[in-house]
Amino acid sequence: MKRIFLAGLMALLFAAAPAAASVKSFTFTFAGNGATAMGIIDFEMSLLTNPGRNVFDTSDGYVYTTGDAPYGTNIPGLVTALSVTVRGATLGNGTFHLSDFDGVLFDTTRLGLNLNQQLIGQTLENIGPVGQTWTWGSVGPEYIIADSNPSASYVGDFQLFSPLTSNAPTGGNPFTIQSFGDDMTLTSFVPVPEPSTWLLLSLGAGGLALLRRRKG
Repeated sequence: MKRIFLAGLMALLFAAAPAAASVKSFTFTFAGNGATAMGIIDFEMSLLTNPGRNVFDTSDGYVYTTGDAPYGTNIPGLVTALSVTVRGATLGNGTFHLSDFDGVLFDTTRLGLNLNQQLIGQTLENIGPVGQTWTWGSVGPEYIIADSNPSASYVGDFQLFSPLTSNAPTGGNPFTIQSFGDDMTLTSFVPVPEPSTWLLLSLGAGGLALLRRRKG
């Protein structure tokens, strides 16, 4: 009887699991100089490449240039929602939304990351020195990839960019944003569990609890 119940439960779990959602949400935190910027961003996953240099730009088609070449080509529709709350900054505190920004850069360069877990600290063993992680970027010469294209020297990046008319924080160095001079570095980038994941966990926990009661 127990085997029949478990088989039925597994069938229910698989039936309840829909196809992968096209939009995936991530929470993130930048921190530094006593200031924090905590937010959530939604990516249209059918447009995002991993590994890849993903650019969403509502201004002039690219986030910034290396010489005369664009760092990345705009991907319309890549970012579907964005909200950032800044606290503890000298100026620029408050909550900002997608309309307050004109660019987003999400770069995993040439080695894909596991987008289903915390991205900070994931090791990029095939790029640069062994043990290099996503957040180090091209901070120093020891981390620069030997490549004829200077813009490819980055291990990766995540930055937000805002126009001069906005009080929203804006990008500076890799994995860094600024709020009127207060530099904040990316400390967390975590996927938000999809509703189907919570459903599966709840069904599984409920099934195990029922088995325990029957066994008792």
